[in-house]
Formats: sequence, C-alpha cells, structure tokens
Amino acid sequence: MSKTVQGLITFLLSLVLPTVVLLVVSVLPVWQHVLPATAVAALPKVALIVGGGFGLLYGLEAGILAIYDLDAATGWVSLFVDLTWSLLNTMVGFVLGNIIYIWFGSPSRTDSEGNGWIVFSPRGSGGFGHSVLQTIGTVNLGGSGQHERMHLLQARVLGPGYIPLIIASYTVTFTLQVVWTLTLGGLLALTGVRNKAYFEPPSSSAVGGFFGWIYYATPIELFAYATGNP
Repeated sequence: MSKTVQGLITFLLSLVLPTVVLLVVSVLPVWQHVLPATAVAALPKVALIVGGGFGLLYGLEAGILAIYDLDAATGWVSLFVDLTWSLLNTMVGFVLGNIIYIWFGSPSRTDSEGNGWIVFSPRGSGGFGHSVLQTIGTVNLGGSGQHERMHLLQARVLGPGYIPLIIASYTVTFTLQVVWTLTLGGLLALTGVRNKAYFEPPSSSAVGGFFGWIYYATPIELFAYATGNP
C-alpha cells in the first residue's frame, strides 16, 4: 500500500472515529445528572463540531506525515487506539503540541513516517529542542528514544486515565516535596546532616533541583526511566 493511500485512510478514519466516539460519550445518561437539560441537548452538536474539527486537522497532519504504517497490524491498532480509547490524549497532545512545539521545531516527515506519532524536529543549534525531549499524546519534540516512546505507549494503554494519573501524581509528589522541605528535610539541612532540604532526583533525570524530584518521582517517569533515559 502506497504512503499516499495510507495517508488518505488515516485522514478518513480521523474524520469518522473521533466524531463517533464523542457522539457516543455525549449521549451517555450520566450527563442528565450533572448538566442542565439545555446543555445535555446541545452535547451531540458540540460533539459533531469538536470531533469533526479535530478529525479534520489531525487527519491532515497525521495523513500528510503518514505516521501510521498500515502495511502492519500494529499500525492499524495504533491508529484505532489513538482515535478511540486514547482519544483524549491524542486531542490534548495535538492541540498543545502544535501550539508549543512549533516555536522550537518543525513537523518531520522523516522522523514521523510509519512511527506512530508526529515528531517535531528541532530547528537551529543549541536551542530548547536540542536539550529537551517531550511527548504529549501522539506529538513529540526532539527525538524518538525509548523513554519518549514509553510515554506514547503509556497513553495508549491507560487511555482516558492517563492525564488524570499525571495530574494526581504531580499533586502527590509536589505535596510530599513541599512538606518534607519545610519540616524534617529543612531541619536536617540546617543541622548539616543533608546538603539540601529537598529531595533531589538522580543524575539521570532530565530535570534537576527542587522540581526535578517532583517530576522524576511520578509513576509515568519512574517507569519510563526504567526502560531508558531520554
């Protein structure tokens, strides 16, 4: 199957699947208990607009870059998972990735084609993109190492629970870091037992200092670092 055909199929499925998923979600009975009747009635229309708009834009980008290898079963699975079970992650990654990463890189056909994600290749030398690797949903900046690919897999496996897990994890690690630093950690630092009042991440962490441990100690990062450094 040519890349042109694969890109066209990706585009068409991107138009259909997100819209269907959002329409199904919009008619769930749960909304009747949490939203006014007028809002519930409008949900299907919103689902059509959001699903269609996202599908059009994502389908164009993913299709042009031919990110899904539809000659392999894994390509089809990734495509369907990204547009259904992991749709929330795909939508958030597409929006944030294209807003943020475009300042530091450009979508790369070479790095994206057949690899199951949209890769922004850093521009220039010594810039942000060369020192930071980042993956949100199916959109990546700076490289395709095992660590970043693990985040892609995590999103696909955890689906709609992935982003809530990240938020909850950062809330817990931030709270632990602050409480430790202001209590026992601070006391140990004052008495010279510790060099720093706060927990420090290992040298392999991409982020150092106070916030480095908050980042590193989250489950998604612990698991990703266990498979390989960024």
